[in-house]
Amino acid sequence: MQAALVNGRVLTEAGLVEDKAILIENGVIAAIVDAGAIPAGARAHDLAGGLLVPGYIDTQVNGGGGVLFNDSTTVEAIAAIGAAHRAYGTTGFLPTLISDDLAVVDAAMRATEQAIEAGVPGVLGVHIEGPFLNVKRKGIHDPSKFRVLDDEAVALLSSLKRGKTLVTLAPETTTPDMVRRLADAGVIVAAGHTNATYGVVRKALDAGLTGFTHLFNAMSPLTSREPGVVGAALESQTAWCGIIVDGRHVDPVTLKIALRARPLDRFMLVTDAMPTVGMVDKRFTLQGRQITVRD
Repeated sequence: MQAALVNGRVLTEAGLVEDKAILIENGVIAAIVDAGAIPAGARAHDLAGGLLVPGYIDTQVNGGGGVLFNDSTTVEAIAAIGAAHRAYGTTGFLPTLISDDLAVVDAAMRATEQAIEAGVPGVLGVHIEGPFLNVKRKGIHDPSKFRVLDDEAVALLSSLKRGKTLVTLAPETTTPDMVRRLADAGVIVAAGHTNATYGVVRKALDAGLTGFTHLFNAMSPLTSREPGVVGAALESQTAWCGIIVDGRHVDPVTLKIALRARPLDRFMLVTDAMPTVGMVDKRFTLQGRQITVRD
């Protein structure tokens, strides 16, 4: 039986439209039709004037629902994180592990496989953010966990049997050959927490790097004589750029300049979210430190 979503403001490529109905059949959008053209027998769901948009896909979700993925690399934790974000419109996500020991990385990848196999809603794979990063751009990451990308790590990062693996690394801490090995194994490689020069990033892009993790944050800036990681990201017209648009991580003016410099469909909104999503208590513990979310 078809279902019809009616009486909503529908976001289309032409902008927001009204007096339209979305027909769904077997879980897939079948058509967008005029409100008066709903097929007989379709089950109508009244959206009461609400906004109907595609579900968000977030490639950088460290936690939610009171859970930090690093602290609980389990199917149950992934399900709790997904449920917390789903309330805000995120229908697909990558549970994200920040820099940790390889044993924890392994546990996170195995939990992701099991979550996908168990049908946990929204899990698309896993994001391993570190520990192959540059201490000069460590951000919140624990530098004692940082390590070199070696054969053991490449084998582990290439081992996911279900879903996709996204790895954030600092290209200056490894070689183009290592980047190529990961890319050839089907791993999505992004640059982040990096102090690389433009030239190093350019070689990594040629070797299979296809993205940048939270553009502008924790990376070498664009300057007059050295374009840095930011310059390489803005110059590329094909690489994907995750970006945190909360008005604090990236100034609105900086954001506008970035959006004018490269194709809009190569940007991705990310939350870089922590356990406080969906929680009344806006405090959590990260690597032994208490963090409080404000504004």
